[in-house]
Amino acid sequence: MKILLLLLLTPFVFFGQKVELPALRLSHNFSKPNRVLKTTISDKSLFKQNYNNTDLTLDYVIRYHFYTSIDLNAGENQLISMDGTKFNLSSENAVDLTDEIISLVSGMYFGKKEFNDFKKQNKK
Repeated sequence: MKILLLLLLTPFVFFGQKVELPALRLSHNFSKPNRVLKTTISDKSLFKQNYNNTDLTLDYVIRYHFYTSIDLNAGENQLISMDGTKFNLSSENAVDLTDEIISLVSGMYFGKKEFNDFKKQNKK
């Protein structure tokens, strides 16, 4: 009986350790509806800082405006685009990662429109 319980609960232990902040918007332009940020950061509260001079948090900017989910506690800092292209990121903190992601995405075909929309909506 103990072995059966162990086998039944094991998937929950392993899957429960992965923390994800899902993308708040999805796109239907690619086979994947959102980008994925894999980050070595394990504390999601670090993404609750305000982005630059806005009232928006870092995670909201990433997840809503740039269609990106955040996988915390990953082995590396990497952005996976909607077409599956992987970009290794050099930044190590939440603020710099956000800036690096925005810079990368703004250079992408669909990302350029997302970036321009973001700028328009957040002018002060």
